Amino acid sequence: MPREFKIVLCPTDFSEASFHAADYGLRFARSASGTLILAHIIHVPAGDLYGSDHMMNFEEATRVVEERLAAVARTRLEGYPKCQLRVSIGEPAEEIIKMAKDSRSDLIITSTHGRSGLAHLVMGSVAEKIIRHAPCPVFVVRTGVE
Repeated sequence: MPREFKIVLCPTDFSEASFHAADYGLRFARSASGTLILAHIIHVPAGDLYGSDHMMNFEEATRVVEERLAAVARTRLEGYPKCQLRVSIGEPAEEIIKMAKDSRSDLIITSTHGRSGLAHLVMGSVAEKIIRHAPCPVFVVRTGVE
């Protein structure tokens, strides 16, 4: 019998691709009346990724990210009542895997940007690392796929 996905972890990097994956996360969570965890990992060094012209300390960066996650939950996820927001600091794949274990997630839904060649070799693929080490099934949404 297929298992229900009662806890769905959906990391976002605030890209359109990750918002598209969050749409799937909402569908899975709703179908099981489950919890959707919308998460963002602050990757060190973060630089000016969060719309600021100065370097932020972790407390300030976390506050900015929490505000952005809340806005995404209100608009993109239609204020789904069983949505939890999480922010972590570290290497994205490692933190997502840790978060999935800690929350006992039944499913991780992530996006991929489809990099190949040198960009993939140099940067690696967060989705690929998650797939290899996740404690639960992983649903990968490719950019541009409906």
